[in-house]
Amino acid sequence: MTHAHILLAAILLQQAWFGALWTLAAWLRLARRAAVHWALATIGMSLGMGLILQRGVWPDGLTITGANVLIAASMVVLRRGCQVFARLRPTDGEHAVVLVAVALGQTTIAALDGGMWMVALLGSATFAFVMLRTGVELAGALTPEFGRRAALCCTLAPLTFGVLFAARLVLVAVQGPQVDASITTPGAGNLGVAFVSLACGMVIHTTLIGMTVMRLVRRLQHQSDHDTLTGLLNRRAMARELRTQAQRQRRHGTGYAVLSIDIDRFKGINDRHGHAAGDAVLARVAQALRAGAREVDRVGRMGGEEFCVLLPGVDRRGAEHAARRLLAAVRGMPHPELPGGEAVTVSIGVAVAGPGFELVERLQRRLDRALYAAKHAGRDCIAHAEPAGEVA
Repeated sequence: MTHAHILLAAILLQQAWFGALWTLAAWLRLARRAAVHWALATIGMSLGMGLILQRGVWPDGLTITGANVLIAASMVVLRRGCQVFARLRPTDGEHAVVLVAVALGQTTIAALDGGMWMVALLGSATFAFVMLRTGVELAGALTPEFGRRAALCCTLAPLTFGVLFAARLVLVAVQGPQVDASITTPGAGNLGVAFVSLACGMVIHTTLIGMTVMRLVRRLQHQSDHDTLTGLLNRRAMARELRTQAQRQRRHGTGYAVLSIDIDRFKGINDRHGHAAGDAVLARVAQALRAGAREVDRVGRMGGEEFCVLLPGVDRRGAEHAARRLLAAVRGMPHPELPGGEAVTVSIGVAVAGPGFELVERLQRRLDRALYAAKHAGRDCIAHAEPAGEVA
């Protein structure tokens, strides 16, 4: 068995493994559409590399023109899968131009009996373009979702291989017809190209797997920290935010305020109109609170019809202003699920953290008393908790 046969077997085994993996991912609905693209790309890539390793044995039209077109198509499909994964609109017009240019270029070179270095030149230019474009697109699309550092890790592989193909483009352009022998001779330089492609495939697919797992983990984290109905932070996540803010106050003296918000007469809404209408009211109130809060604020659902808003860096005056804004936002929100234009209001308790360091439990007790006072005062109003008498 020759080195070419061993390398071909390794490539086919690798691509078969990743192809099966992406097929399984698609079946399990893990990045399904992207996984289908990546499975097809692995099939095309393995066939193209297999043809490359048969150069000088099989007809040149198949092992040179056919192989380059097939590999270019596979890389375009891989890039389209990345666009789908990153929730970008696929640039199908650009993909079509690339494939048509490659096919016409390779066919023209073969028809004019051009040098094989021109084939390598066109192939390197195509692969460099696709890989660099993929890396740039992923960097821009994944940064808001994964963060700058994680997005950089995801884009490092396509950008690196894009640079390597660009370097090969320059090398082939400089050497010119001298590279013909390595392209047409069985094995020879093709073994090196195939070996690099083997490593390339391993790194690229490992990166794609990492992207998929990262999104899955973040989705699970989001589900564990957020309320299913409203999309707001749940009670556990909100308690964590409050503890973090209290520790920040203790270290840096940064003040904060908390609003406790309860929908007025919510039980009556459920009794008169049903739980589906009640859920719709909860979702709309949550939407109003989220829209009325600042970017740095944290909004959570504490359970039932009770909500909480954490206001970092806010004093009493700012907290009351924010509470009035939210009160008006909820009062002015229409509720088509309630017949007769029935209005929905909330009561809000306001508590500003005491000086120094106040235990979260003490602040929450003051907040509960303030909310009860707002309810007792007639609802659809604000009540402020008195400053803590004790600090720790």
